[in-house]
Amino acid sequence: MSASIVTLLVLAGSAVAMLWLPEKISVDAYKSAFVALDAYRTTHPEENPRYLAVVDFTKPSFIKRLALIDLKTGEEFFYRVAHGKNSGELFASWFSDTSESNMSSLGLYKVLETYSGDHGKAMRLEGLEPSVNSNAFSRDIVLHSAEYVSLRYIFINLLTLNGPRIGRSNGCFVVSPHAIDEVVQKLNHGAFLYAWADSK
Repeated sequence: MSASIVTLLVLAGSAVAMLWLPEKISVDAYKSAFVALDAYRTTHPEENPRYLAVVDFTKPSFIKRLALIDLKTGEEFFYRVAHGKNSGELFASWFSDTSESNMSSLGLYKVLETYSGDHGKAMRLEGLEPSVNSNAFSRDIVLHSAEYVSLRYIFINLLTLNGPRIGRSNGCFVVSPHAIDEVVQKLNHGAFLYAWADSK
């Protein structure tokens, strides 16, 4: 058997194994998200969200690293989510709130209205943390879907030796087209989103 065939088989086996990897959000990401949300609600007691989305950017992009938490029941739903192309490749390592940086931003966001844009159904976001994500609205950082968040792109990147990653965005939070309806349905009633990365 030729070396190239062996390599392809190993890559295919790795990709199949990824289908069975568990969703993963770190304890620190959860804690930081709830601290941020509680602090915001202290000064905005009128806010009573049903859902909180937590993105753990310390996890590789092929992992379902977006946890959507039902704050009433504790139930959780997990999704793959892309990071900005200038934030890193497999992992997001660099972050910015600067226009045209094509990087992801961290911190707490309020989910605003749903609209139809270049990528179909999408949700506008308001960054709530000055110097961290407060330019999100003017940067057009939104939550939308794209075909590059898929197992197909993981396979393509494996076969082209670009690592087992999904595609990357211009800084937006991007989920699979198969997930967007479910995500929007849950987040469209005053929900919040928190993006976390280890400060170390």
